[in-house]
Amino acid sequence: MGADTCAREWRGEGNMDRFEQRKLTRARLIDSAMKLFSERGYDHATIDDIAQEVGYSKGAYYFHFSTKEDILLELLRRWSEDRTRMLAAAGAGQPGTDARALVEALVSYDEERRWPGVVLEFWAQSMRNEDVKKRLTQAYAAWRAQLAEALAAAGTAASAEEAAGVALAAHDGYVVQLAIGPHSGGLMSATDLADALVTPLEGERAGERGRRAAAV
Repeated sequence: MGADTCAREWRGEGNMDRFEQRKLTRARLIDSAMKLFSERGYDHATIDDIAQEVGYSKGAYYFHFSTKEDILLELLRRWSEDRTRMLAAAGAGQPGTDARALVEALVSYDEERRWPGVVLEFWAQSMRNEDVKKRLTQAYAAWRAQLAEALAAAGTAASAEEAAGVALAAHDGYVVQLAIGPHSGGLMSATDLADALVTPLEGERAGERGRRAAAV
């Protein structure tokens, strides 16, 4: 009996069909990579480490992924889809979208607190990996368009494009704080950050409307 077969039985996978076993193995490898990339960094986590963390052999890893970069790209895909899903759930692109809810959805990582550490690794690898850089650029462009459309529909900011850029910059700064901790004091909640960001934009928009009314 092979080592991977013994490991499956030890984890209670022996009664699963082959397709379900493979799905579970892949999911566990991805979760292991998320954990190790978040804790150690991409460069310091080996394929052996990823496999052994969840009791598999290197051969099991190579059945699902050809390289370590492959699992990084899979995590990048999942993260970008997660942020897109969060924005969609908050009503991005829909009439009457609440700008605070939109920004809060963008910056919140309450559902999976390991993401910020992994996101730092995406940014670091994008400096020397064109595929990672391309996928990040595409994701940010899509989010900027979603945010600008929603902010324009909500009438929150005089320049929805600029406000969307500010929201993305706030997200990135918040990710760093979540990953490494605030330099001093407590960390703002996603709700407080959204409120701090949107309130001045609403004031800017109200001021512009007042100036236009006065000029008529």
